[in-house]
Amino acid sequence: MHSWAWLSLSDWSYWHWLILGAVLLLLELFGTAGLLLWTGISALLTALMVFVFEPGLFAQWSLFAVFSIATTWFWFRLNKQDKPATEVKTLNQRTTRCIGAQTTLLEDVKLGKSRVRIEDTVWGVLSSETLPAGTAVKVVAAEGTTLIVKALPVHH
Repeated sequence: MHSWAWLSLSDWSYWHWLILGAVLLLLELFGTAGLLLWTGISALLTALMVFVFEPGLFAQWSLFAVFSIATTWFWFRLNKQDKPATEVKTLNQRTTRCIGAQTTLLEDVKLGKSRVRIEDTVWGVLSSETLPAGTAVKVVAAEGTTLIVKALPVHH
C-alpha cells in the first residue's frame, strides 16, 4: 500500500516548498499572465525561510501568504508605472495616436482628399486646402479611420 504521508500539510519541509514553487513556475509557462509566477516565487522564498529558520507550519503558510501578497503587489505597482496614462488611453486607437504627427502628402489633394504615410501605414486624409504632393502636413484630428491634416508653414 502506498503512503501518502508526504502529501500531508501538517509537516512541510523546505523541499515541499521548493517543489510547490517549481510546479507553480512550470504552470506559469501555460500562460496565466503572471499570477502563478509571483506565487511560485513566493513558494521559493518560503522554502528559503524554512531552510534557514525552520518555522512551524502556521508560520510557513503565513510567510507564503505574505510573500504572495507582497510580490503580487510589487508587480502591479511596477507594471502600473511602466505604462504612461496616455499610452493606455490610446491603445487600439491608431488614428488618435497619429494626431500631432508630421508627414508629407503622397498625392495632390483632390476634392479635399489625399494620402499620407505614418510609420508603416498609408492613411487617407482630408484637407480643406488644395495642396500638392510632397507638402509637409500635420495631423490635427481624426474622423473614424480618416485623418484631418493642415499644411505646415514653409520656412525659407
